[in-house]
Amino acid sequence: MITRPILHTFHGLRLLLHTVRTSTVGLNMEVTNSAAEAKLETGTDTTTESLSKGPEEVETCQNTGATSSNDTPFKSNDVSTGKKFNKRRHNTKEEQSYRWKKAKLQSKPGGDPDWERPTAKKRKVACLLAYSGVGYMGMQRNQGFKTIEEDLLAAFYKAGAIPKDHMDCMQKMHFQRCARTDKGVSAAGQIVSLKMYMIDDAVKKINDCLAESIRIIGIKRTTNGFDSKNACDARTYMYVLPTYSFAPTKEETEQDFRVTDEIMEKVNDVLSAYKGTHNFHNFTSGKKFKDPSAKRYIIESKCLNTFVRDDIEWTVISIKGQSFMIHQIRKMIGMMLAIVRGLAPRSMLEKAWQSGKCDIPKAPGLGLVLDKVHFDHYNRKYGGDGLHEALEWDEHQETVEKFKEQYIYPTIIKAEKEDRVMQRWLSTLPLHRYEGLSEEETDNSAQQQDGATQLTAEADTTREGADTSDVPAKDEDTMQQAVDT
Repeated sequence: MITRPILHTFHGLRLLLHTVRTSTVGLNMEVTNSAAEAKLETGTDTTTESLSKGPEEVETCQNTGATSSNDTPFKSNDVSTGKKFNKRRHNTKEEQSYRWKKAKLQSKPGGDPDWERPTAKKRKVACLLAYSGVGYMGMQRNQGFKTIEEDLLAAFYKAGAIPKDHMDCMQKMHFQRCARTDKGVSAAGQIVSLKMYMIDDAVKKINDCLAESIRIIGIKRTTNGFDSKNACDARTYMYVLPTYSFAPTKEETEQDFRVTDEIMEKVNDVLSAYKGTHNFHNFTSGKKFKDPSAKRYIIESKCLNTFVRDDIEWTVISIKGQSFMIHQIRKMIGMMLAIVRGLAPRSMLEKAWQSGKCDIPKAPGLGLVLDKVHFDHYNRKYGGDGLHEALEWDEHQETVEKFKEQYIYPTIIKAEKEDRVMQRWLSTLPLHRYEGLSEEETDNSAQQQDGATQLTAEADTTREGADTSDVPAKDEDTMQQAVDT
């Protein structure tokens, strides 16, 4: 039972605590009032000063965000009040309007005030692209050099498909190319993906801003997450060469040579051996036999029909694979020609896929063309969903073939007829050993490869006033750098 003295003590403590709290609050109020009086005496209080100003002066201070006519705009946190600076609160309508107009003008093509942003929303698309690599330093954009992408993005911008800041920063529109092509190399079925405004007559408007040797063949809507490089299941390359390349070594490789059915059968027999999964460490550079990435899957490899241009018979070799390493296609062509011409036995193919090193010639890069890319998995998943189109371009095949005949084949034929790039390279084939090599012999073989490739480079410098843009340079090879899928 609680006694009376204890209760008195408890109530006394409560009264004392209440008195202390009341004294603290009063002291704080006294300090606050003192600070306010000090502001009034020094003239720094904005409210008092505003009351002493006229309406025009007050409006001026409010528009500039300043506390007085001599102060600078308020741009930092107010320590005295503890309030954070609100940028939107201190921007007047006039300032916001000026900044908006300036940003809008900068986003117009060439700063043209008459250009209006398309009303349509941006969508992810895939563009079928064909181009001749003559006069360009490759597909991929490279600061200070003339490239296909540089002209392509400028055309998208001028046509109103992308804003200027997207052209300067490709990541903003999620731009991606399916495969890279090197200097002078052409493509008939390149695919690029990006986000663009779905403007009317987009293909025509973009092509009007491009050179005739670069054409957008078609545009199709895709999923938002589509990436042309990662979604590609396979790539098809073609290699254009004169049929006198198949002639036996004992025979003269004259331009009036015509291939026989027997030789074509032998060519296709060697090419068919490439199909399947093999270790292509001898068909590239910098790959070891035990490197898993050296194994590549070839889906199709064959020689197509022949045709005659300028009294020279030509043919096209088509190779389709999941992915290719640097030099791989050119060395596949080089090995095939060495076997067909009788310089290497058929069994060399099996040896080349083993752990030992082999001396394999590398064909010129002149005839190499990216023909087509394949999106089989994407088409199966999204092609029939009713919202997206399958990335198959059969309806544009006639246009693609016409572009080849008009821009790609003439470039290759002209270079071979004037400089005989392939014929000069064929003369170096007997210099190769086509068998197992030691490390020292491998280094010597690499020097021979460089010497043979130099023939192509020398032919470039003598053509059209030392213009080296028509044929791939010495160190630039296949269109695609080691893409692992």
